[in-house]
Amino acid sequence: MNELLTQSEIDELLAAIKEGADVPADSSNAKKSEARPYDFRTAKRVSRDQIKTLNVIYESFSRLLSTYLTGTLGVVCDTSVLSIEEQSYVEFTNAVSPSSVLAILKMPPLAGPLLLRVSPELSYTVLDCLLGGMNVPSTSHRNFTEIDLVIIEKIVRQFLLLNSEAWEKITKVSTLLEGLETSVQFAQIVPANETILIITLNVHLLNSDALMNFCLPYPAIEPIAKDLNMRLIAFGQNEKAPTDQYQDEILSNLNDTQVILKAILSETTIKIEDLMSLQIGDVVQLENKIVDPIKINIGHISRLSGILGRKANRYAIKITQINDVED
Repeated sequence: MNELLTQSEIDELLAAIKEGADVPADSSNAKKSEARPYDFRTAKRVSRDQIKTLNVIYESFSRLLSTYLTGTLGVVCDTSVLSIEEQSYVEFTNAVSPSSVLAILKMPPLAGPLLLRVSPELSYTVLDCLLGGMNVPSTSHRNFTEIDLVIIEKIVRQFLLLNSEAWEKITKVSTLLEGLETSVQFAQIVPANETILIITLNVHLLNSDALMNFCLPYPAIEPIAKDLNMRLIAFGQNEKAPTDQYQDEILSNLNDTQVILKAILSETTIKIEDLMSLQIGDVVQLENKIVDPIKINIGHISRLSGILGRKANRYAIKITQINDVED
């Protein structure tokens, strides 16, 4: 319990306040914490476990991105997850620098649009490396040309393939590019006060750092929120692995599947003029001899060879060879 102040201590405190002096640190008033207002519009909506799962997903994406950029640009690249945090969408858009590349995405089964932001530093550096630059960090701040945007779009589409691959540990997603913008005013994917999750990646390229951000609105991740847990990452691969029972069932169903066999007696070429003038009784000379093997196609793939004969008063083909290598 706090000790009661004596009258003399109270008088000293009042005098110190009137003179503008600091209140003694050992007083009971200094021990009281100041109340802070709570803004329900920015309430935390994503659990720690979900953030940890997203961190694992984008750590995997970072490794894939590093490998892709190193091989494509011919320079060493290192990518890492810098932070994962919740913000309102208006806070994110206010912090977006001019000339940033904003890719509007769709990621079924995630709901609604998402956003990928590529910083100008990363975009200019990638363009310089691809177009024969001096392999130095770019300091250009010019506007993108149409050719620049076409090249950047192709690079972003490769990023999206890597993103889909990184998500496979949790759920199968198909990342699609809906549009590419360079102005944040045309990339309003959610209301300004909507809660979003910002995954910030740091790309270390040519001894300089550049940023890339994935913007995931909370309504978009709600359909898969229950799948964002570490247990699925730890055991999901084993749970989804096919067992012998499933393999036997699949093979049993395939055994009753009908396939089409086509026996090709021979092939030849003929002019359109000769084809149009064919009459009953005309003879077309084939390229194969009578003793040559006959090609047998399974569907459209040549897998068997045989010889022509008869069985039970019907034409038949006796299989003489199985081709293991496709033509």
